[in-house]
Amino acid sequence: MTSVLAGGVVVLAAIPIVSTVVLPSLKKGVGKWIDFGKVDKLAVDDFSMLSYEFMVKDGWQDLPQRGFVWARADGRNGVTVFSSTCSHLACSVIWNKERQMFLCPCHSGLFSPDGQPAGGPPKKPLTLLPHKIEEDKLLILITL
Repeated sequence: MTSVLAGGVVVLAAIPIVSTVVLPSLKKGVGKWIDFGKVDKLAVDDFSMLSYEFMVKDGWQDLPQRGFVWARADGRNGVTVFSSTCSHLACSVIWNKERQMFLCPCHSGLFSPDGQPAGGPPKKPLTLLPHKIEEDKLLILITL
C-alpha cells in the first residue's frame, strides 16, 4: 500500500514538471507576423537590415524577443527575406555590399546573395522567411 501511495505522489509531482519543462520543448515554434513598415522603403537590389522586438510570454514572465532579418526588393514588386541566423552554428550573418556576400564572422562562413553557402563551414543555405505584402506594408513571419 505504501508503494502505491508513493507512486501516486511521484506521478502528481511530475505533472507540473512535465507541463512546464518537457512539453514546451516538444512544441513546434509558434509564428508571429511582424509589420516592418512600407515595402517601398526597401532598397532595390540591395539588402536592408530590418530589426524587430516584441514581447513573448515565457512561463510567468514577459520577455523581449529581439533580432533582425535581411530583406531586398527586386524592383518588380518582389521581395526576398532571409533570416540573419547562420545555418552553421546560429551566429548572425552580415551583408557585405562591396563583396555582394553574406558573411558570418564566427567561422568565416560565406553565403551568396541568394542565400546559398559559398565558402567556409556552412553546408545549408540561409533560411528564406515567409512574408507577405498587405496594404503596401511588409509583414514577415518570425518563428519563436
